[in-house]
Amino acid sequence: MKQQSKEAQEMILAQDEILKRLCKGDIFRECTWQKACLKEASYALRIADDALLIDGKFYDPGKKYDGDYIRIEPGKIAILSTKEHLNMPKDLVGKIGMRLEYAQQGLTGLMGIQVDPRFGHDKPAERLYIRVANFGNETIQLSPGDEVFTFELHQVKGKAPKIKREPTWLRMKDQLRYQSNASWSYVTRVENNLSGETENLRNYLQPLVMFGVFLVAVSILGVTLSVFLQTASPAEDFGSSWLTLDERRLLLWVLLIGIAGTAWVGLAAGWRFLRPYRGGAQRPTTGWIRKYWRKFWYWLW
Repeated sequence: MKQQSKEAQEMILAQDEILKRLCKGDIFRECTWQKACLKEASYALRIADDALLIDGKFYDPGKKYDGDYIRIEPGKIAILSTKEHLNMPKDLVGKIGMRLEYAQQGLTGLMGIQVDPRFGHDKPAERLYIRVANFGNETIQLSPGDEVFTFELHQVKGKAPKIKREPTWLRMKDQLRYQSNASWSYVTRVENNLSGETENLRNYLQPLVMFGVFLVAVSILGVTLSVFLQTASPAEDFGSSWLTLDERRLLLWVLLIGIAGTAWVGLAAGWRFLRPYRGGAQRPTTGWIRKYWRKFWYWLW
């Protein structure tokens, strides 16, 4: 058991072993890696300023990103590339992960985590292209050279076959040629649909709320009118009047204001209920209530 545990630990290369391999020209091409990126048992991959997909726009290798920061909005997807150019030997396999600092911000990798033996061996400028998504609530800002990903090296037991592949960037662009929009992910589509439905629901409920206010106003107006009619009736029908002349005048003003306010609320509710949605959104079907409500307001106008 102890022997198996020791062998499992030896499968992951530590810092000194990684450095030895790098100095021999393995793992990364010469002049594309930095010693400062070496960690205890991994290497910190840096992001490049080219070979990107940001906000639905491709930046081919050699074409630099035109912003100061690479910004990934919440719910958006991007493709990042590494400064390091790969030259994997036949006896090592790489494992990609997200560094904790960026994972805590909501940055999530949407990629295969394994880099096969011999990857980039026959292509002098091959690098890693990593698809990421921002599942956080805030915009994530990245600068070229930031150490975003971690790269572990594992020893391979046995002989890995040599497979020729087209350059990764060309294969990726071909696969994503119909997905250049930065909002193609399922999560983003759900978010956009939910926002649209929320807006539709808000637009639908607003006139109903106003109509409820209208009904309350009519009820208050009816009570006020009833009181006014009683106080305006002859004293012999209702006994001695319990309101003075000034109080009756005040009640009359309240009644007039109530009538005007009720009419305004009713007209506003009808207008809001009839006018089209903002932005041309389609109004949902609401059945016979809306049908006869519209007929009433068209007749009134």
